Amino acid sequence: MLMEEETCLDCKRPTITVIDHSSGDTICSECGLVLEAHIIEYSEEWRTFASDDNRSDRDPNRVGAPTNPLLKSGNLVTVIEKPKENVSSVVSKDDISTLCRTQNQVKNHEEDLIKKAFEEIQRMTDALYLNIAVNSRACEIVSKFGGHANTKLRRGKKLYAVCAASVSMACRELKLSRTLKEIAMVANGVELKDIRKSSMVIKRVLESDQASVSAAQAIINTGELVRRFCSKLDISQREIMAIREAVEKAENFDIRRNPKSVLAAIIFMISHISQTNRRPIREIGIVAEVVENTIKNSVKDMYPYALKIIPNWYACEAEIIKRLDGVITSWDSAKNSV
Repeated sequence: MLMEEETCLDCKRPTITVIDHSSGDTICSECGLVLEAHIIEYSEEWRTFASDDNRSDRDPNRVGAPTNPLLKSGNLVTVIEKPKENVSSVVSKDDISTLCRTQNQVKNHEEDLIKKAFEEIQRMTDALYLNIAVNSRACEIVSKFGGHANTKLRRGKKLYAVCAASVSMACRELKLSRTLKEIAMVANGVELKDIRKSSMVIKRVLESDQASVSAAQAIINTGELVRRFCSKLDISQREIMAIREAVEKAENFDIRRNPKSVLAAIIFMISHISQTNRRPIREIGIVAEVVENTIKNSVKDMYPYALKIIPNWYACEAEIIKRLDGVITSWDSAKNSV
């Protein structure tokens, strides 16, 4: 059991709590209240596998390492060892050998390479006396190779080159002075030109990841704006659903406008098609913090994609063309008359 100090809800003050690892409960030592139940232990597990008949060896064995979020499996795997000589077992040796062969067939060899890369990065960072932050960032860079078909890890010196380039990239990001020559000295004979080639590959991988993250972030930000803007404009639930769907579809087209302008234009188009819930363009501009002319130009830019963006369950094609074409024509006429 482990004793710690924590605030008890019944005692209304910090008290000594007892963590019972057998049941996974955190208990207040004064009132007996269970503050937290079924705690999950994420550290290494130690167990004794010695049989009851043989008590000579009671040394515990480590049951796997902690979970690793950089691996797809989380480092939660089962290992079947080959049968040992002169050891009695309920399962026959032939069955164990069959299980071992089956496991090798379904084994994720790509993840094994990533684990090997992690070990190599650990060795390099230890040899260069680098801190754990560099090690963690280099491992994170290497783990990104698993999601790119054209940049799979390779065995041998190519793997060492990728590890060395990842350590170099991590040092640059964390502003630590380590030259490529210093890193190459601990890279198992990898030449500088190979490390430079791997560095170029890593840059492309990181740039593609950054681009995908930026695109996803734009969708998330626009989705958050939909709820806020529609709430201020008092738009009905049916129109909100249409606006959300139109925003998601608009991401598939090359509309070179910022998220606020796109959202303001979609709100105007959806509300203008509606017979009862129309919102003036000036009111939409105030809520979205976008000037009226920008909204008008955004509507014109998005009009060619209107039939594909606006949900067909909200309005038919004829109605969409009639409503939007009419308002755009009126804008052009007003502009020409001036």
